[in-house]
Amino acid sequence: MKFTRSLKQLVPLRKMTDVRLRSYEFESGNGEHYLALNQNKYYQSKRPTFKGETFAQQKSLPDLVVPELKDTISKYLFSVKPFCKTPAAFAKQELLCKELLERTGPQLQARLVEYAKGKRNWISDFWDDQGYLEVNDPVVPYVSYFFSHRALPTSHRSIDRDPLLKATAIITTVSNFVETIKDEALPPEIIKGTPFCMNGFQLMFNSSRVPGPAGGTSDNYVFHSIYENDFIVVGYKGNFYKIYTHDSESKPYGPHEIWQQLYTVVNELSVREQETANGGVGALTALPRDEWRFAHAELVKNLLSRDSLETIHKAAYFLALDDVTPVTLEEKSRNCWHGDGYNRFFDKFLQFFVARNGTSGFLAEHSKIDGTPTSTLNDFVAKNLSHLDLKQFLKKVVQPTTRLKQTPEHLPFVITPKVQDFINSARSQFHDNIYNHELRVWHYNRLGKNFAKKNGMSPDSFIQQIIQLAVYKYLGKQLPTYEAASTRKYFRGRTETGRPVSVASANFVATWEDPQSTDEEKIQALKDSAKYHSSYLKMAAEGHGIDRHFFGLKNMLKESDQIPALFQDPLFSYASTWLISTSQLSSEYFDGYGWSQVNDNGFGLAYMLNNEWLHINIVNKPAKSKLSVHRLHYYLSQAADEIADTLVRNQHLKAKL
Repeated sequence: MKFTRSLKQLVPLRKMTDVRLRSYEFESGNGEHYLALNQNKYYQSKRPTFKGETFAQQKSLPDLVVPELKDTISKYLFSVKPFCKTPAAFAKQELLCKELLERTGPQLQARLVEYAKGKRNWISDFWDDQGYLEVNDPVVPYVSYFFSHRALPTSHRSIDRDPLLKATAIITTVSNFVETIKDEALPPEIIKGTPFCMNGFQLMFNSSRVPGPAGGTSDNYVFHSIYENDFIVVGYKGNFYKIYTHDSESKPYGPHEIWQQLYTVVNELSVREQETANGGVGALTALPRDEWRFAHAELVKNLLSRDSLETIHKAAYFLALDDVTPVTLEEKSRNCWHGDGYNRFFDKFLQFFVARNGTSGFLAEHSKIDGTPTSTLNDFVAKNLSHLDLKQFLKKVVQPTTRLKQTPEHLPFVITPKVQDFINSARSQFHDNIYNHELRVWHYNRLGKNFAKKNGMSPDSFIQQIIQLAVYKYLGKQLPTYEAASTRKYFRGRTETGRPVSVASANFVATWEDPQSTDEEKIQALKDSAKYHSSYLKMAAEGHGIDRHFFGLKNMLKESDQIPALFQDPLFSYASTWLISTSQLSSEYFDGYGWSQVNDNGFGLAYMLNNEWLHINIVNKPAKSKLSVHRLHYYLSQAADEIADTLVRNQHLKAKL
């Protein structure tokens, strides 16, 4: 058995205390609780800069609606029509829907309406549990999503190529964002006069996913006080270190204090611990969740390991210093998406990365927060780094101060032979998982969202048409496609399913590939499909989609109930088997965004829409799906080129169409 230090040395370092944390509910009434010595209000009252704006609208947001059953059935029938190869196949769907409406459907709908009473968001618990916490897949590569930060301007290369300077800049910039959240000074997001739910911003920092009990089937999560835990955890060569971001009066440290602590970790602590430190605990977070629960139960038998895990959970976020030099878009994406699976703690809600050549990025654990809050955070960070006053920043780094009273600490873990076996298994499974995935980046510089708007289409609908046409060119058919639609206009709103495949999109791809079609017919079909797509996505964002409603109805079934024939129908199942999974988050300061495929027989297509360029991260399992990211990459370019060429040479049709 090996130890980081001797047990006698480690016990005094644990700083054990008899004070117990209490559980407090967030003031916004979101139903979540955080652990703290004192309530948030206690610290807010002591902050002269506190504004109380960020979550001020939360209690006035509307409750999530329950759609009408007849409306959902009607939309469903229209959505599956492209997959019905014969009139008889569609007639069967009509019959199954009629049966649902006349028999079990009204009872299930009544139960759902009753269940929703008194709940501000009726789907929240179902979705969090069944969509995330009860899923056994490893969170990486299957659940978490990443952003890759664009390189800084040439003028800032002295920062961009130095990992400690880059990490220092990221940490001090994130601290500014944290202070904004502490002051609740971030204005509520308002789109076209409608306030959006800000709950994700309340849950991002000082939080983590936590394995449930060994032998159980579900995970948990923990939130700690954002006011009481002014530190982060840094990963370096598989070992973890506590670094302080604020002084004893909770004032953010400047560049010198942060850089000094990072320097100490890399050049002193890591060297001192090199022969005795037992890294690799982070690899356990890449295990299937049932295995991680058993490994976790074994790990926390030791109080030192338990204390270190608690420190990680309490930390504002995790930052990894990686000993790699990613250069290409694919290399950068892979480092942000999964890295080496060793110098990581995938359960942490927020993780930043800085490689040896200064490239940086971010990974989010997805169980409680979706992409818009983390995209806002990363856009803030990357934008501020690009506009950083270089001379002032470097001056502050080298200018000594006397503020730093704390020193970074190595977080010890006791690695028993049994824990080591779990780590070895985790690393082996991780490499097998990653090896089975292929990734290719489609970065299209010819046009962007400005071009789509100029041609009278929503940028999101425009790129969805490119995707549909590319898939059709590749396979000669459309595949069931998912697009995330945000329901943040509702309290605790997350997502609803947009269904990009429609009667209009089927006509578009068929018309486009028909050699007899004229340019005018092609453009008309393109715009009709884009228009329908926009209307469906808007409807889904209003909470009136198909898939979450069906999900709710299924959850109303009792053991004694007969399952409706529609829910057992192969076409019903196929139409929601997301062989093409898509989602959009964009920033002019990112050069990557992605996650895995949802179904191993298909593709994951995470895309960005920028002013003058388009970007799609293409992921799949080639051995399982028998499909190629490289071929889809080719057809995406062909589809985009053809659409662009056709629209450009027919500008005279713009007014007419």
